Order: sequence, then C-alpha cells, then structure tokens
Amino acid sequence: MLRNLAKRIYRNLPDPIFHQLNYARVFKKQANITRPELFSEKILIRNIWPKKIYTLLADKIKVRDYISAVLGEQYLIPVYATTTEMTYELYKSLPNSFVMKANHGCGFNSIVFDKNKITYETLYEQASTWMDSNWYLSNKERHYQGIKPGLIFEELLQVDGQVPNDLKFHCFNKDGQMRIFIQVDYQRYGLHRRDVFDEEWNRTEIRMGLKNNPEPMPRPEKLDEMLVLAKTIASQFSYVRIDFYSVGSKIYFGELTFTPGAGLCRIWPRTVQREWGSYFTD
Repeated sequence: MLRNLAKRIYRNLPDPIFHQLNYARVFKKQANITRPELFSEKILIRNIWPKKIYTLLADKIKVRDYISAVLGEQYLIPVYATTTEMTYELYKSLPNSFVMKANHGCGFNSIVFDKNKITYETLYEQASTWMDSNWYLSNKERHYQGIKPGLIFEELLQVDGQVPNDLKFHCFNKDGQMRIFIQVDYQRYGLHRRDVFDEEWNRTEIRMGLKNNPEPMPRPEKLDEMLVLAKTIASQFSYVRIDFYSVGSKIYFGELTFTPGAGLCRIWPRTVQREWGSYFTD
C-alpha cells in the first residue's frame, strides 16, 4: 500500500521535479535546465517544454501522412488496418504474420510471426492494455499527452525469417551543419546488442546502454539513400532521431523520436554527452 501511494505521489509531481529526480537517479547529479549543455539535459528540456509539432510527428499513425508528403509513400510500411479497438472481425481479416502497434507511446508493439500460435483473446488483452495506458502520466514526456490512442496493424518485415535490424539515425542540425550518427539495434526480441556508426559506416567507440554486437552489421546497400532521406527530414529540426529498416533493396520508415529514452540513456564514453549536446540548440 505504501509503495503504491509513493508511486502515485511521484507521478503527480510537477514535470520539472519529476524529471530532475529521474535524472539524478540515473546520472547521480542534477540536470542544468537553465543552461543545458549535455545531450541528456537538452532532451530533458524537451520532455518538459516540447514543441507542438512533436505531438503530431510522434503519433505513429499521423506521422505517415507527413512522411508520405516529405519522402513519398513508397517508404511507408504497408498497413492492414488502423482502429481504436481490436475486434474479432479484424483479427480474422489479418494475414498470418503482422505487427500490432499502439501509436501513443514507446514499446507498444507485438510481433506476430504465426497467427495460428496466438489467440484473439491474447491480442485483445494486449491491445486493451495499451489503449488504457497514458504514456504521459507514466513518463511525463509532455508531447505524448495530446496523442489520441489508436492501433495500427502493419506488414511484418523480415530478413531471413527474422525482424530486420533497427537503423536509428541521430540527426543533429546546427548553423547549417548536419551531423549524423547511426545506431543499429540487433535482435530486439532476442540477445539485444547495439552499435553506433558514423556516416561512412565506421563503427565508433560509442556505446548506448548495451554491449556492441560481436560482428558489426555490413554497410547497408541503400545507406546513401537513407542518409539523403534522413537529411531531408532533419533539415526541419535541430535534433531528431529517424528510424529506418533496410529489407533487400527497399527502405522503410519506422518512426520519428524527439526524446529518445526520455534523455536517460547512459552513453560511453562520457565525453559524448557534451559533444552531442554541442551539436544542437534545442
């Protein structure tokens, strides 16, 4: 009972205090929110005082219209349905493999390789839990507060029978100079590993919360095209993370993220926090 009371009190703290406490818990120091210099501090500021456009573009359903207009609909993952409720009729209409996602937070996704091995009831319970969840109240990333919850069912992308690696382009834009670092997440649903590459596809010494993969991913066939696409989007922002998937000769857009990890991801070496923080202003 006392633990639940403490959680309620914690979640009802004013946003700046909530984030300062989380920051201190992770980094063992107070964040400078009056003159932020570190990458994590600038992301924390976005959690508290986001730009309005973040709400639109963090919505995994509405962002598709933006990407279609800016890049072209050929880069969108095919969608089977969008809805606010998982019905049995929808379940029956879905193909044997698909991805079920919610649009209003992080980690709301379920990979279905074989529909015959998962029941409608299981998916219904998962979808209902997501729809009843308020990502803002849980994590205080304010731009998620204005997203109306919804479900989206996408084609399951596969490479050799597995989910493709996530290619996350951290794009920094300051005074007309753009810098990009590419985070690769391997086996998100298995032995999760992570590398960070530069634009020339050299694996850097940067580590973000996880161990490096034993073997770095070969340079993607369409890396140059992905860089062009990333720069096209990033030209409108001082910092944004743009996710892509590379499947054979095709590129697919994943999502846009303006507050990765709510700013609480540990990065090594520690000098990277200040370096990345110097690459953008807000």
